[in-house]
Amino acid sequence: MSDKKQNASRAFQTVIRRIQHDIQSKTLRPGDRLAPERQLAENLGVSRATIREAIRALEMIGLVVSRQGEGNFISDRMDLALLQPMTISFYLGGGSLYDIHHFRQSLEVEATGLAAVAPSPSFAAHLTALADQMEIAPDIDTSAALDDDFHQSIAAASDNCLIRDALTAATNLLETVRYQARIAIITREKDEGNALYFQHRRIADAIAEKDPILARKRMLEHMLYVEDFLSDISPDKLPDLAQLPPEK
Repeated sequence: MSDKKQNASRAFQTVIRRIQHDIQSKTLRPGDRLAPERQLAENLGVSRATIREAIRALEMIGLVVSRQGEGNFISDRMDLALLQPMTISFYLGGGSLYDIHHFRQSLEVEATGLAAVAPSPSFAAHLTALADQMEIAPDIDTSAALDDDFHQSIAAASDNCLIRDALTAATNLLETVRYQARIAIITREKDEGNALYFQHRRIADAIAEKDPILARKRMLEHMLYVEDFLSDISPDKLPDLAQLPPEK
């Protein structure tokens, strides 16, 4: 590598490391606006072109969001930042629907256990209400929205940002598949009763009882039930890498 290329590489890394340092030191927080390119270039002793290249790289991995006419901002949606690399890893690794489901399952079970440690009365009541609404949901879309709210509420209540964001990313990756699975489940439940309602209600009850062990067990039972339907889902229903949801 020529000296010129080595210098350019070092300058690029300097910008990346500085932004990472500012995030670690909490100088920069989610949603914060980065200093203008000119100011960053002067402060770091690099060219504005190097700043732009570094910003583009950080934007590609979802750490930075660029807004026309406003500037560059630290992302406040780390779940979306995780979605792109997670999807690429899935395809490059030759992953299956079961790989994604098992990853989500491990996160869901642990999140449920954590949420059951000390749930607030309002949170427990919210979960119970969502489960009860699922029993009388008039259509699949309404049921799916209630289901999403139920699981996202548990993830948020786990009070673990890594579990929350990774779970949201995994859920987004499985979104189309989950919808198809729900159709299959609801079709079967016409003859078998509303199993999804009872599963979610038992999860909500275990959390309300502040029983992490039972809560984990109930969530695992639910995830294993859903897994039975994955064999009927076509892998081509996973999202296209070029069509992943953009950050707003």
